[in-house]
Amino acid sequence: MTDTSPQFAEVFNGADLPAAVISARTGAELLDVSERQWHRLVQRGLLPRPIKLGRNTRWRLAEVEAALEALTPGDI
Repeated sequence: MTDTSPQFAEVFNGADLPAAVISARTGAELLDVSERQWHRLVQRGLLPRPIKLGRNTRWRLAEVEAALEALTPGDI
């Protein structure tokens, strides 16, 4: 079976970047919480730490999805 996952350079070539990372605003909208609550969840370690892309702070969507899978309703 061949590996069809994109290589690192392909994911971060600019065109695919918006699909790979999200902002705090987008993450908060996905969870239907405020941006302040989003940052609290990050501080509590329930969501992954962000990455810096220049002056921008972003979260890897795959890491956020994995963290959400691990959450229980009482965590938020």
